[in-house]
Order: sequence, then C-alpha cells, then structure tokens
Amino acid sequence: MRIFIYKLIISFLAIFFLYHSTIGYTIYKFQNKIYSSLNKKLVEDIKSKIRVEIENSLKKDKILERDDAILLNKILKKLSSEINSPN
Repeated sequence: MRIFIYKLIISFLAIFFLYHSTIGYTIYKFQNKIYSSLNKKLVEDIKSKIRVEIENSLKKDKILERDDAILLNKILKKLSSEINSPN
C-alpha cells in the first residue's frame, strides 16, 4: 500500500510540473499579453471618451438636470455630515 501511495504522489507531481512547464506557462504568457494590450487600449478609450464628454458638457448652459442636482446635493450633505461627525 505504501508503494502505491508513493507512486501516486510521484505521478501526480510529475504530471503537475509537466503541465505547468508546458501548457500552463504558454497559457499564462498568452493571457498576460491579452490583458496588457486590452488594458492599454481600454484606458486610452476611456480617457478619450471622458475628454469628449467633458467638452460636450462645457458647451451646455446647464450640466445637470434638476433631479440630478438635488440627488448630488443630498449626497454631498450626507458626506459632509459623516465627515464632520466625531465617530
């Protein structure tokens, strides 16, 4: 029984290291390339969209709708009271 367990552990470790040294490493490398390229593109797209929206909002007379202004006012008052509270 002891020999069977040793063989099982050695086989499992061999398969584990073989997987990570071949398939696992290539998948990890490919995944990192995808994430890094998507992140750079995504960040640039978001920056450009924010700039466009800011420019469009500056052209308007009123940036906020009345309901939005009321909600923001309530949130700011609540934050202000929480910041000023001693707890």
